[in-house]
Amino acid sequence: MSIARGGRATRTSRTGEARERLLRQVVEANGDLQDVMDVAATIESLGWSDRRVEDVFGMPSVFDLAEDIYADFLASVRTDPIPPRHDMRWYHLLRLIAADFFHGLLFALPMVVSIAAMVMLHISIWSYQYYSVAQATALGIATFLSFVVTGGFTQAMATIYYVLVGLQEGDLVERSLYQIMRWGFGAAVVIAIAIVVADSVFPMFPFSLAFFMVVYMIMLSLLWLAYASLYVLRREYMLTLLTVGSILIAYFMWRFGHNVILAQAMAMAAATGGAVLSWLVIFRRQTRKWQHIGRIVKTRTSQLAYASASYFFYGILYFSFVFSDRLVAWTTATSFLPYSIWFRGEYELGMDWALFALILPLGATEAFVGYVIRWLMVAQHRVTERNVQNLAAAMRAVYLRCVAGFVGVAAIGMVMVRIGLAIARQYPILRNAIPIHGVEPFVFSWASFAYVVLALALFNVLLMFSLAYPQLALRSLLISLAADITVGIIATRILGAYQFAVVGLIAGVICLVVLTTVDVLRLLPRVDFMLYRMA
Repeated sequence: MSIARGGRATRTSRTGEARERLLRQVVEANGDLQDVMDVAATIESLGWSDRRVEDVFGMPSVFDLAEDIYADFLASVRTDPIPPRHDMRWYHLLRLIAADFFHGLLFALPMVVSIAAMVMLHISIWSYQYYSVAQATALGIATFLSFVVTGGFTQAMATIYYVLVGLQEGDLVERSLYQIMRWGFGAAVVIAIAIVVADSVFPMFPFSLAFFMVVYMIMLSLLWLAYASLYVLRREYMLTLLTVGSILIAYFMWRFGHNVILAQAMAMAAATGGAVLSWLVIFRRQTRKWQHIGRIVKTRTSQLAYASASYFFYGILYFSFVFSDRLVAWTTATSFLPYSIWFRGEYELGMDWALFALILPLGATEAFVGYVIRWLMVAQHRVTERNVQNLAAAMRAVYLRCVAGFVGVAAIGMVMVRIGLAIARQYPILRNAIPIHGVEPFVFSWASFAYVVLALALFNVLLMFSLAYPQLALRSLLISLAADITVGIIATRILGAYQFAVVGLIAGVICLVVLTTVDVLRLLPRVDFMLYRMA
């Protein structure tokens, strides 16, 4: 009898071990078990039949075994209570908002430094001063193409970086970012070759001018890709330092008698090399702190491409939208034009100065998007299923408060720009570099308004991206781009003056802010579903 009892104990022990082993296999094959039928289907997919179940476990069918396996699964699941989340202190929230606002200002600072250098030093990393109008035309087209060609790659670079950093895949981050840079550079080269070939078949510019254009486009494309690598590390101050250093290189080379084109080319090369080297040093220093664990799931290139596709198209559409009014102005023939596209220096000066009105709104955009997301992350832990409508109403109130705050910040920014312009007019040395002549004041005034409205639209766009609805933002951008171009062409051709291209920009940004605001207000009642999508 003792032998029999020992045999039964051994058999029971082996059966228990087999059940535990099968449970592990089932969970590994399907980690989201919902019920007994789900377990039974998984067991059968692992090759178990009723006869094998009876031989091994002594049970008549797979479904009887599934009941026991599911019970073991439920017993093994830990259900720790969610710790209560306390409201953030007001001074902590204020500190985070101020940090986001300062981050947005730093993002705009390289642009401010470049414009200030053109006003004070009459030279920058890339600028049209001291160029002939034909060369300025080539430079303007090259700048537009470089932003459009690389805009999608820079946005995708940021998205892929944050995804892989979250997984602490340091080697893959470095390889992926270098791969994106190579693709961006390759796209610029392909576009450059296409322009040269097209110009040789359908001559639009002299070969020397077309060659100058494509070389400048490639160099600027490399510069934007290199700058994007530092931006994803949130080292905007490094971008400002590199911009200042590169401007000084261009200035001193020009002052010591070198050609302005050579001086700017050397400045761009220094900025590009410095950005890539800085990124490499900072990134590798960060990765040393990461835990080097085995990769549980291999991240595929197709997954990264799918995750960043919306951001890629956003980059292309955004830069096309920002530059489209300039192309309309440059193609408006108020008199004889040597080429079908002709640079308009007065229009460009007004647009450049209008960018100063965008500085504070950009900081506000960064701050308010961060505030809304933080508020939402805290509020979802305090709202029960029955009070979801209360959450939607509260979020609508938060959104409207942000819009009101944004309008106040934008008004302050525009007043400050006006005051700065009035002060600059008192200095004769600056009078030729500020928008006070001809069509410049008209373009500056309306472009300032348009850029402020654009910043509000970007707040809506970034909010939709943050809430996992990028397709709505892309649709609004595409419609607004079409409105910008259409209204701009109609206004310039009917009124017969290129400065009315800014009317197209105003129509585009108003269309964008209206469409995105309507989309955001429609999304807010579904905030519970958005939280599920973001989980």
